[in-house]
Amino acid sequence: MVEDNRRWGFEEAEDWEYEAGRRATPPPAQPPPDDADACIGVDASGAVSVLVEFDGRVRAVRLAARWRDSIDQRSLDGAVLDAANDATMRALSRSVQAQGDLTAAEPAPVGAQVDETPLTRADAERLFAAVNAELAAFTAGLDQAVNAPVRAESRGGHVRGIAQSGQVVRFEIDDRWAHAAPNPEMEGELAEVLRALRDRGTPATRPTGSAIAELQALASDPAKLLRKVGLA
Repeated sequence: MVEDNRRWGFEEAEDWEYEAGRRATPPPAQPPPDDADACIGVDASGAVSVLVEFDGRVRAVRLAARWRDSIDQRSLDGAVLDAANDATMRALSRSVQAQGDLTAAEPAPVGAQVDETPLTRADAERLFAAVNAELAAFTAGLDQAVNAPVRAESRGGHVRGIAQSGQVVRFEIDDRWAHAAPNPEMEGELAEVLRALRDRGTPATRPTGSAIAELQALASDPAKLLRKVGLA
């Protein structure tokens, strides 16, 4: 029987191992290059860093060159979870700040045309009823997207995750794979699952529909609106 010399967890090490550990302190994870439109989240140990864009989409995941010297491999899933959520919260904060600084009005929806046909009371009632129906459908879909958990698994089958309400709540990594897999391979599967969780768990940001587009087009051109209701 071949002896397995790998250490799993908190086994007592020999004196020379403690001495080697003191001499070789592992470097922290090198974060991905930061851009003006992205934020970096790092776990407490510095073993994992995650770069996300302002909309929460994961751009890259990086592991420290010797991350196994910083944390037990069975703790890697928790470190990725912490780094990903830290990056997401930073991106959310930056996004809210950017929205607050935005003063220019949004352009009217593309393709929404307002004709000059007079708008009768019956027409207005039908339009508002259609708008209410589209808003109700959007709200129902939004509630389901926010409350229902979403799951994702990497194509390699080594990484799985669950997200809910825009936050990763569970992350699982195959311990045997994490023991020896090269960092680039691991970073690829980690980023793949984080991206899938974000894409599947992100609801539409605004309601859409032909009636909503028509109402927005009317509101964007007050002169036409007045003519249609017979006030100009």
